[in-house]
Amino acid sequence: MLNVSSAEVARWLGEFFWPFVRTLSLFAAAPAFNSNVIPVRLKVALALVIALLIGGMIKQSAPVDVSWATAVLTVEQILVGLAMGFAMQLTLAAMAFAGDFVGIQMGFGFASLFDFQSGFEVPVISNFFSLVGLILFLTLNGHLVLLAALMKSFDVVPVTLGAGVPIAGWHTLAGAGTALFEMGVWLALPVVAVIMAAHLAVAIVSRVAPQINVMSIGFSVFLWVGMAASVALLPYFVPAVQHMIAAGLALAGAVIAGR
Repeated sequence: MLNVSSAEVARWLGEFFWPFVRTLSLFAAAPAFNSNVIPVRLKVALALVIALLIGGMIKQSAPVDVSWATAVLTVEQILVGLAMGFAMQLTLAAMAFAGDFVGIQMGFGFASLFDFQSGFEVPVISNFFSLVGLILFLTLNGHLVLLAALMKSFDVVPVTLGAGVPIAGWHTLAGAGTALFEMGVWLALPVVAVIMAAHLAVAIVSRVAPQINVMSIGFSVFLWVGMAASVALLPYFVPAVQHMIAAGLALAGAVIAGR
C-alpha cells in the first residue's frame, strides 16, 4: 500500500503552486497577456498549463502549508511576476508614447479612441502605434521569449523565503522611465522632423501669399504629411520592437537580480 505523508503532499503542491502564482502575476502586467480581450478563465487555464510544465523543472521549491511564511512567500512570488511583466510593458509603452508625440504634431491631440488593450481612451495615433507594436511583439515571439525568461527567473530568484525582488531592483524599475522617454522620442523623431518641415513650409507660404487661409489648409497638410511619414516609418518598427524586447528582458533581469 502506498503511503503518502502530509509533508510530501505539501511539497508536491508547492512545486505547482509557486510557478502558478508567479505566472499569473506575470500575466497581470505583461503586454498581450494583460489584454482585456482575453477572458480571465483563459488566462488562469494558461497559467495552470505553464505551471505544470515549469513545476517539474524547478530545482528548489518550498512546501505549501497554512503559515505566515507561506503568505509572505506568496506575496514575494506575486511581486516577482508583476515586476517582470511591468518591465516588458514599460519598454513597449514607448510605442504608445511615440504615437502620442506624433499625434500632437499632426493635430490629432484632441481625437481619442477606446483602447481595448488598456480599457482607456487614448489618442488615435498613439493607439495605432501601440497596436502595431503589440502585433510585432507577437510576430517576433516576444511572448515566448518572456515565458522563457519566466522559467529562468526561478534560478535567479528561487522559491525561498526572503528571496524576492530586492530594493535595488525596484529602484531600477522606477528609474526605467527615462528609457521609455528616450526610445519614444527617437522613434517619433523622423516623423516629427517631417511635420516640422511642413510647418515651416506652410509658414513661408503664409508670408509669401497672405491671402491664403493657413488655418483652413494647415490641418489637412499636417495630417497627410504625418500619415505619409508614419507609413514610411513602418518598416523601421521591426528593429525598434526587437530592441524594445531586448531592453525589456534586460530590465526584467536587472530588476529581479537587484542590479
